[in-house]
Amino acid sequence: MKVELKKAHLSDAKENLLCVFLMQDEEPPYDVKRFLHDVKKQRYEGKLLQTFSTDTRGEAKFRHLLIIGLGKKEDFKTDFLRRAAGIAVRYAASRREPAVAMHLPSNFIARHELLGMVQAMTEGAILASYRFYDYKTKKEDLFEVEKAHIFSEEDVADGVMRGTLFAEAQNYSRRLDEQPANIATPAMVAAEARKLAKEHGLGVIVYDRPRLQKMGMGGMLAVCQGSAHSPLLIRLEYNRGKRLPLYCIVGKGVTFDSGGISIKPSSGMHEMKYDKSGAINVLGVMKAVAMLGLPIRLVGLMPMVENMPSGSAQKPGDIITAHNGKTIEVLNTDAEGRLILADALSFGAQEKPECMIDMATLTGAMVVSLGRHAIGMFSNDDALSDALKEAGEAVHERVWRLPLWPEYGEMMKSDFADIKNISEVPEAGSITAAAFLKEFVGETRWAHLDIAAVDMVKGPHPYLEKGATGTGVRLVSAALERLSKKK
Repeated sequence: MKVELKKAHLSDAKENLLCVFLMQDEEPPYDVKRFLHDVKKQRYEGKLLQTFSTDTRGEAKFRHLLIIGLGKKEDFKTDFLRRAAGIAVRYAASRREPAVAMHLPSNFIARHELLGMVQAMTEGAILASYRFYDYKTKKEDLFEVEKAHIFSEEDVADGVMRGTLFAEAQNYSRRLDEQPANIATPAMVAAEARKLAKEHGLGVIVYDRPRLQKMGMGGMLAVCQGSAHSPLLIRLEYNRGKRLPLYCIVGKGVTFDSGGISIKPSSGMHEMKYDKSGAINVLGVMKAVAMLGLPIRLVGLMPMVENMPSGSAQKPGDIITAHNGKTIEVLNTDAEGRLILADALSFGAQEKPECMIDMATLTGAMVVSLGRHAIGMFSNDDALSDALKEAGEAVHERVWRLPLWPEYGEMMKSDFADIKNISEVPEAGSITAAAFLKEFVGETRWAHLDIAAVDMVKGPHPYLEKGATGTGVRLVSAALERLSKKK
């Protein structure tokens, strides 16, 4: 869907459907007030995301009016506009309207905040318009809204541009992440990385099994032992070779996680196609950063494997050697993501970046600790943590920092190797996983984002459809933008 700015008064809206967002007890614009005589009958009060709809009976250029509540002014958050725009687009789709007009409320917003508000509206509209129809055979039964017009008398075109860029990068990741494991193999993801590199002038290297063996990527090679699909390490680079500050992002790429010999329960196992979300998010961030034209060098690393049980699969009790030479006792083959990240983080740290950020669907314990509304963040650097927190609040992909005290590292020491891949004490599962990763970053400033609770949605959401969310793409892109401005 395309979002366009209409620098005009809302009375000029000619679309069949006009959506107006109002605070609770806010006086509606004059042009729509006359159509709200039935509001009290429908018990509309302007509560957050409460709706009121009516036909204009030929008395206006627009034929149908939808009012969406934004709640009380003192409780307002930018994300409310993102949610309201999402509801507007879905309402338009339910009426099979090819276009929808939305009014940018400005009477209660400070002028300097308008760009952020229109960016949020644009993101909400585009994110809500996304549908994964790749494998539907009766496409004539499907309907998509083609355009959303934002009416404002202010020049907020830059907000529309930025919102479009961020949302399209996220939808790009969502569509790839939704692909099933029989389609999205490591080789398929590598092909997509090459395609993205060609489109945006990125450098790309794909390391195959023989090269991984020479590089000592023991974690990746161990995890994929039971799979028919060969492991691949994908390296993308933006602004290759330029004398600019270097940053590195790493994403866990398990195209399907059966658990290996420590096999998962069958219930819900189909969702393990999303265990590649971190790596797919790396593609989305590379796309966004290239389109933003940030003044940085950025390396994206994607260790891609499939974790399957077979006669050749790794076994509990195996001891392997990671890229940095540390030995790892594998106590549970379902704790495989940290093994491939160990190799990739060690490899990325060798390039001596300003900082390194990894994204991974790493632990189910994250769902228990934070639920579905926040990303677990672990870091060895306060400034990097602050940049991610600020970015998360701005794009509503919020993070919550958890501790990495030395005691958690002690829980990961092995009797027979340098480190073990799980703690044998069933406590602090997300933290001990992060403590394991910390062993492979050296002195690099680093942040680990555990996105296991937010990589997919199952129920109703104002602007995200059931399935892959792409959460982390806008967060990391916005954080890198902030970091680039501080240099």
